[in-house]
Amino acid sequence: MLISKKWLQDFVDLPSHVSDEEIANRITLSTVEVEKMESQAASLEKIVVGQILQVYPHPNADRLRVCDVNVGKETLSIVCGGSNLQEGMKVAVALVGAKVRWHGQGDLVEIQLTKLRGVDSFGMICSANEIGIATGKEGEREVLDVSILTAVPGTLLSEALELNDVILDVDNKSLTNRPDLFSHRGMAREIAALLDTTFHDAEPPVLSKGEGYELSVTVADPELCPRYMGVVLDGIRIEPSPDWMQKRLLAVGMHPINNVVDVTNYVMLEMGQSLHAFDAKKLENQSGAKQTIEIRVQRAQDEETFVTLDGEERTLDASMLMICDGKKSVTLAGIMGGKNSEIDENTTAIFLESANFHPSCIRTTSQKLGLRSEASLRYEKSLDPHLSDVALCRTVELLCQIIPGAHVVSPVADVSHFSLHQGPILFSMEKLISKIGIGISSKETEGILQRLGFALKKEGEDFLVTIPTWRATKDISIFEDLVEEVVRVYGYDRIPCLLPMGKMEPPKQDLSRLLQRQVRSILSQHFFATETYNYSFVSPAILSAMKENVSLYIELENPLSKERPYLVRSLVPNLLENVKKNQHGFDPVCLFEIGRTYLQEEQGEENGETNTFLPRQDHVLGLVFAGKSGDSLHQVKRICAGLLETLGYSYMFSPFQEKMFWMQKGISACISVCGEDVGYFTEVKSDVLAELGVDVSTTVMELNLTKMTQLPKQKKVYEFIPLFPEGKRDLAFVIGEQVAYGEMEKVLRAQTPLLRGIELFDVYTGKGIPEGKKSIALHFVFRADDHTLSSEEVDGIMENIRRVLEEQFFAIVRG
Repeated sequence: MLISKKWLQDFVDLPSHVSDEEIANRITLSTVEVEKMESQAASLEKIVVGQILQVYPHPNADRLRVCDVNVGKETLSIVCGGSNLQEGMKVAVALVGAKVRWHGQGDLVEIQLTKLRGVDSFGMICSANEIGIATGKEGEREVLDVSILTAVPGTLLSEALELNDVILDVDNKSLTNRPDLFSHRGMAREIAALLDTTFHDAEPPVLSKGEGYELSVTVADPELCPRYMGVVLDGIRIEPSPDWMQKRLLAVGMHPINNVVDVTNYVMLEMGQSLHAFDAKKLENQSGAKQTIEIRVQRAQDEETFVTLDGEERTLDASMLMICDGKKSVTLAGIMGGKNSEIDENTTAIFLESANFHPSCIRTTSQKLGLRSEASLRYEKSLDPHLSDVALCRTVELLCQIIPGAHVVSPVADVSHFSLHQGPILFSMEKLISKIGIGISSKETEGILQRLGFALKKEGEDFLVTIPTWRATKDISIFEDLVEEVVRVYGYDRIPCLLPMGKMEPPKQDLSRLLQRQVRSILSQHFFATETYNYSFVSPAILSAMKENVSLYIELENPLSKERPYLVRSLVPNLLENVKKNQHGFDPVCLFEIGRTYLQEEQGEENGETNTFLPRQDHVLGLVFAGKSGDSLHQVKRICAGLLETLGYSYMFSPFQEKMFWMQKGISACISVCGEDVGYFTEVKSDVLAELGVDVSTTVMELNLTKMTQLPKQKKVYEFIPLFPEGKRDLAFVIGEQVAYGEMEKVLRAQTPLLRGIELFDVYTGKGIPEGKKSIALHFVFRADDHTLSSEEVDGIMENIRRVLEEQFFAIVRG
């Protein structure tokens, strides 16, 4: 996007001490990248006004002629092929060393002394496109005729044509959120804020109601067209626009066409609002009444065809917005006008449109048709609807200024369906400083926001900031947007590059995750268990085999699979399914999983959106041991004890009242840590295993890791390595089936401090054991700290243990 410095100066006072390079750099650092900056005078260096004194035929070429040209200090002989060369004509002469583009194409070429068909040529008589000032109306072989100029030969062409502007080439791809900057007025406002200088925003005149034409405007879909304005002007005479306007348009890459079209393009580039002019006499109405214009803004018909100004016939669909008169479509809304209503040399009255369209509608239509224009480029960015009024008034003002006799002959139509009202944003100075890390004074902050067009109201130490309409379409909406505005105008380059300062504190440990990592490490490295990951969902078939109460499970409304519609209450069902799949490939199978369980009858965290409580979701360790050896219970007990000891917890196994059908009665234990029940282990009933398809003895364990995270661990006390050996004994006895091992172990440990360890290594029921009884085998370890225990001492202790078992537990010692 090209921006003219001279055009900017209509709106902003650029300080004389600030160079063009500094302005471009400031814009780049704070707003948008200026890709390059071009001086018109520099591009026309060594190109002067020359006057042709004589024209001779070329001796060796029919299409070339030799000219004697006065360039001020000397007369040069120049060979030229221009078709319009005449004696006395003033032309643009590129002296040796000047740079031009051959026929306006390709890269710049430096002019040198050369021979053309055997005749020396000491320069080049240029066409307009060869020096970059073509209007598009020149003949292919015509040189630039500047005879109208009063400048004497030898005058620099840039001075003679007053081409002394500086053009900024702005990368507009990064301005999609700033529709206000797609104009000289908006860019001038931005530069005034950056340089802290004065911005001049002249108010356009208010349009008076004209007489002669009646206007009727209907908008079928207000969402697609929030505002539509229009007015009719008569007394129009189509001719070239004034020289000053053409120069400005050419400077920013817009070719002049005629006075009416040039004015609409001029206002678009100046104000940022696209406009369109129709030949009023080509617009029809349904009633047939003269001097009545009927405008309808509506969607196109599917498969409708429409010829745009470029002469292309385009096929439309019902998603595209059209401007129609009473009988036909006349404009592709916001993109391009129609051939059937274009301005031509016979136009004497125009209908002038200034509207606001929905950005996504324009963008979609443009993409579907492969048609983009300067108008669509701006509408796609969400233009301010208030701009329609300002731009319409400015356009009428210019038309009446450059076309004598032009005047308004209708009321101003204004159909509006928009609201950009947005409440003020509270701007906290304390929050500003905390976000940017440096102190900016309240006065400087206030000045920056006011220069950008924001209205401020003091609220204690803070401000209530009202957003201007040209920034309210999709740009500024929250406090952080205002922080960005302050910082970029203040200058990112003024903020020192410092590392963030803060207290160096170790990160807070997540005890739950730490415990889970420790559990994984111990089970996999010490006990060679394999971790598995299962879904948090469970199959009704497994629950049915385990005789589980399905009503206690949470059923998902939209499960990933209909085969698993319930959230797990326990990790055991899925672990038993894992055993079924692995039992024939591994022996034993030792698997564990750490996952969540979901209990709907217990409250968990509160759901802030619905003010209800989520189900309780604890992290649980599930473990299964299955093998053909039949000792799965003892293996699980050993793993559990080893895990808890390694973690540093004091624990105890106690009788467990089986709650589930699938638990083997009497062969289970409750696991307590620091007096809190945290889990259990139990054998699984053989008939349940059979229904699940498991063929081997299986014991499962669950530990509630969420509970364990809250419990204290034992303090580790250093103990000397034992100096004296241990004494070991085994004892087998028959005891009542209902006697719990945990209670019995507690009593036996209290008999003597020399008892250092008890291990249950066998439980047997069956042949040779009376009904209601079970055979238990224990392994005892004894040690003294000050001497080696003799066999007699160990035997005496064992005798006491037998007596306690017989008297308190009615045990019968075997063997």
